[in-house]
Amino acid sequence: MTSVPTELYHPHHHYDYYQQGTSSKLLTTSMNTINTNDEMMPIKVQRELGIIEKLCSTYGFVYCCHRDGRYFFHFSEYKNDIHQAKIGDVVEFETTIDKRKKKPVAVNITPASPEIIGENRVEGTIAVVARQQPLQHNGFNQFDSMPDGKVTYVKKGETYFLPYGLSDLQDPTIPIKVGDQVSFLVGQDRRTNQFFARNVALLNKCLPSLSSNIKRYRGVISTMKDSFGFIEREDALKEIFFHITEFGPNIATNSVQPGVEVEFDIQDRHNKEVACNITILPKGTVEFDEIDKISYIGRILQPLKLKKSDDALAGRLLYDSLDKKMSELPFGERDRCGLYTLLENDIVQFSIAKDKRDGMMRATQIALLDQSFLKSKEQRQMGTVMKLDSTIGGQIKCLLSDQIVSFRFSEVMKDNFQISEGDPLEFTLATNPTNGDMPQAIRIKLISKESLLNGNSNELRLLGIVERDANDGRLERNGRSNDALDMKQQINGNDALPTPINRQQEPGIIRYVSDGIECTIQYLHSNLSNTSALYCGDKVEFTMAMNNKFASNVTLIERHRLCGWIAIIREGKGFIEQNGATDNTEPVVFSTNALTGDNTSIDLGDEVEFSLRKISGRFVAENILKVPLTIDKYYSILPTIHRGRVVSPVRMISNDECEVLGRIQKLTDDGTPGECYTYSITGVKNKRVILLPNDSVTFSVAVGLDYSKRAVNIALENEVRKGKVDTVKGQFGFIDFACEENKKIFFHNSEIDGGFELRAGDEVEFYAQYNLKSGKPCASKLRRINNLQRPDRLITKLKSINFDENTRQKLVIVRQPRNADEKSKGFTSARVERAPGVLMKAIN
Repeated sequence: MTSVPTELYHPHHHYDYYQQGTSSKLLTTSMNTINTNDEMMPIKVQRELGIIEKLCSTYGFVYCCHRDGRYFFHFSEYKNDIHQAKIGDVVEFETTIDKRKKKPVAVNITPASPEIIGENRVEGTIAVVARQQPLQHNGFNQFDSMPDGKVTYVKKGETYFLPYGLSDLQDPTIPIKVGDQVSFLVGQDRRTNQFFARNVALLNKCLPSLSSNIKRYRGVISTMKDSFGFIEREDALKEIFFHITEFGPNIATNSVQPGVEVEFDIQDRHNKEVACNITILPKGTVEFDEIDKISYIGRILQPLKLKKSDDALAGRLLYDSLDKKMSELPFGERDRCGLYTLLENDIVQFSIAKDKRDGMMRATQIALLDQSFLKSKEQRQMGTVMKLDSTIGGQIKCLLSDQIVSFRFSEVMKDNFQISEGDPLEFTLATNPTNGDMPQAIRIKLISKESLLNGNSNELRLLGIVERDANDGRLERNGRSNDALDMKQQINGNDALPTPINRQQEPGIIRYVSDGIECTIQYLHSNLSNTSALYCGDKVEFTMAMNNKFASNVTLIERHRLCGWIAIIREGKGFIEQNGATDNTEPVVFSTNALTGDNTSIDLGDEVEFSLRKISGRFVAENILKVPLTIDKYYSILPTIHRGRVVSPVRMISNDECEVLGRIQKLTDDGTPGECYTYSITGVKNKRVILLPNDSVTFSVAVGLDYSKRAVNIALENEVRKGKVDTVKGQFGFIDFACEENKKIFFHNSEIDGGFELRAGDEVEFYAQYNLKSGKPCASKLRRINNLQRPDRLITKLKSINFDENTRQKLVIVRQPRNADEKSKGFTSARVERAPGVLMKAIN
């Protein structure tokens, strides 16, 4: 029982209210007279119990414990130090109506105790020993579930059970066992009305004679649900209930599953036997049967049904006993050596088991013999594995009819047999009633490749992977692309293959596995059956005939598509960063002519899908399709922003070589170098900006699905660069500035701010970026920073003028001639003639 007699509580605790558990009234009725200045409406209110649910700057919310209600309150209504209040605190409050918003609010809030403890000690007995430690949360003991200990006592002829935890023991150092006599106080949680045993004290230990007579039982877990299950007992033909908490707090949940052997005690709870104090035993400890070591040969008389029946031993077999008489034995699901299907009249080998609990005999360790297929009229089929599912099974393609049927791994007749794609198999076709009578393969056996060839006129159908497509060598001549060839475009769906006319065809290579040995075979483009092009990595099915070095009837099974991001673009060519690329991963070369789909315009950082083609030993991207960005699915960005410097940037070294992954080193507040992070073009905010070694940047750290770290959200702190004009040629020029493979950077006169005319040697400030059209580095927003001076010959001449002999006055230059716009040639102000040798006052 779970209820508690009212005599356990002192009268001043108002237990009658809590025993009913349905009313929210706590104290006597009163009139609320606070906040009546046209903001609160005085109403008839009662004190209620609640929990602080939320605290903001000047207000919060309280949730009522005994009815569905959530009320706003202002900090001025909290009748204690509001700074001491925490979320989860138990409070008492009154409710009133806010006249302005017409909503109920909580007022006159006071802290309250979360629990009521009775003053009368009760004597009882330990029923379940507590093992679980409580978790501290908001000042109160909270459990993931109910405390796992229980005490029991009898009051007026009724038995009560109360939970308790380790923290409720008066002296935790004294060990407590089942059957010990204890005394305790009864407590009630005011929030949930749940009763607990508190301040548990040991009175008398259980007698040793009684504890020594407690028998331990053994069994095997037969059924497991969410948090409970059943154990098949070794001593009796029945099962017993258990809860997962009986394994103790240190047991891993995934280790409690059907088939695990355990040892346990039995207790009566609510007039029902349950298992408690459960421990896991080593595998092989529990034995239900005595198995005869002699092997017998028998015939299946009644196979097991597809649907489970109430009879655990529904199967029957017939055999010759030692006294040369025909005998019949039952068997069940667990008595088979495998889970494959057994049919009527199958010839099997088995052993005889005797149940130690009731002496019943049955057949076990049943295995199907090969001679059963020879004597029966069973129609056996041959085929190859076409597709595998890692958890269930796969599909088999029949050799004679080209029919594709499904199969399950449980139907494989050999233990520890690993099936791979392309393996030849022998099987029986049967209908599956649960799947609309669709055919499926049962009783599957592995056969040799020779057996399959003999069954199909020396032809074998296999699966393989394209290692080199049939166009390798045709698109290049002397290591360079042969663009001058007359080509025609063959398009079939998303396949685009440039086919040269009147050229000798280069064979492709398919790699496959035969009898555990990796082999290769050549194929020609003319042997493709359902596609116009194959790419590296494509999964294909082909026919291999004896004495033929080429594969025929090559059929595309699954297109091998890769994912990556545009890292570098140069005049219609560039490099792709592959998904999951590391420092050792080679970037994939591509041409914009290989783009397919509606959107053929790409930019730095765009995500693409592509196929691979191997040309002169190097992979090239083909059949490129622009797709939406999904890089956020691979990395989670941490909120902290760091400062750092570029160690090695993303750059193009030559037309055939580049670095798509760079490195950034983190700097501490005092400038000390720290950890280095890899980055790519996808992690740069402004993908057009050029990053150079030792550039100061800010960045964030992203963590990948494989827990690798990468720098993202990279921003250059100072994008302004400085350099000296090297040459000017008409409308463009070059600046001395080391960038990628060049030591000079291009600029156009249209990028000069203010329309200044730059000359060789001028110092300028500019922004270094990749050109939007060509992708090459260029300078933009140029500004000259050196001061203009008069020619040296004029300055020297002015300094050499002597004093005037008559007036002893000297000519002093107050300012240089005005030329404010620096565009017009000569002076704009009118010149005034003066007599030679006559000085004039300078006009400011």
